[in-house]
Amino acid sequence: MELYLKNWYDKFLQEIGKTTKLRIVAPFVKEQIVRKIHESFDFENLELITRFNLRDFASNVSDLKSLKFSVANNASVYGIRQLHSKIYIFDDRSAIISSANLTYGGLVSNHECGILLTDKNTVKNILQHFEELKTIAGNPLTLELCDSWEEQLSKMEVVNTSVPALPDYGSASTNIDTKRNYFVKFFGTASNRVSMTFTAREEIDRALCHYACGFSINKKPRQINDGDIIYMARMTENPRDYAIFGKAEAIRFVDGRDQASQLEIEQRPWKSQWPIYLRVTNPTFIDGTMADCVLLYDLIKALDYESFPSTKRRYENGERRINPNNSLGQQAYVKLTHSAVEWLEPRYQEGLNRIGKVDKQFLDSLPQSELEL
Repeated sequence: MELYLKNWYDKFLQEIGKTTKLRIVAPFVKEQIVRKIHESFDFENLELITRFNLRDFASNVSDLKSLKFSVANNASVYGIRQLHSKIYIFDDRSAIISSANLTYGGLVSNHECGILLTDKNTVKNILQHFEELKTIAGNPLTLELCDSWEEQLSKMEVVNTSVPALPDYGSASTNIDTKRNYFVKFFGTASNRVSMTFTAREEIDRALCHYACGFSINKKPRQINDGDIIYMARMTENPRDYAIFGKAEAIRFVDGRDQASQLEIEQRPWKSQWPIYLRVTNPTFIDGTMADCVLLYDLIKALDYESFPSTKRRYENGERRINPNNSLGQQAYVKLTHSAVEWLEPRYQEGLNRIGKVDKQFLDSLPQSELEL
């Protein structure tokens, strides 16, 4: 293993010079560096996994021209959503794991860090990972698709230097259950947002959301069915956001059954205003503060109009000036797209792994539902 902090480009060219099959994983790709590589390497032997997010091209962090040039010269180019890793694999001989994208900045001018690996088993595992990414990606890019995307970008309207909503054509992982629907339930109100030091345990104790989420009498959760997944988000201040601290499976709302009892209202008086229940089962909670949780606005920043089915439909119907944040106003909950869940779920799981989850002993110490289901 060798550590590289500079001279990435020299090492890259050195490895290419003795390579027959080159495989690259890089979210951002620039035409200048691709053309330079092509001077000394046959692109028929290049496989590239990158991103097909048109917003990347519109904001100039990646070049559609670089991908089109690669495809025109017989490279196989694949696209995956939420791609972040940077990997350079030289036959089955060696691999570079790096912070460097396939750009001039990444390989030449930026301060990057990475390692060159030559252990055969390690390289074999990296190759297996590459093949798994290819399986997710599906079919390679075509020149016809490049032309279509160029046409879309040519019609883009930039308002006050802001890049508008644009689609991501990369493939998504299928690790989530696409037969379920996924929602985010909001906790708190605009007038009682909490600080980022507020803990998940405090919110669970306050809301008793380990067995039910509360709704007002006029906002019964009829859209949610048995087995749907509910992410729980507390409204926060500084930043004004929604911190996703919990997750559970939904039990379909039934009129006459799912309403707070008098005892439950006595236990938590706020339930007199929000007496309607969406009961839940199998809850998990990140055992930290709101600062340890996933923020909903980060999801929206990453996916834009693809965050919610409602905004995605508006885009597909031709609307372009879409602000997904407006979908949250005066809502008790919001439905997520499966793309949004693909983004959210690994980050939520990372929070559970890093911080730990609230233990069953704590949940059992709280008041429990009076109804046995």
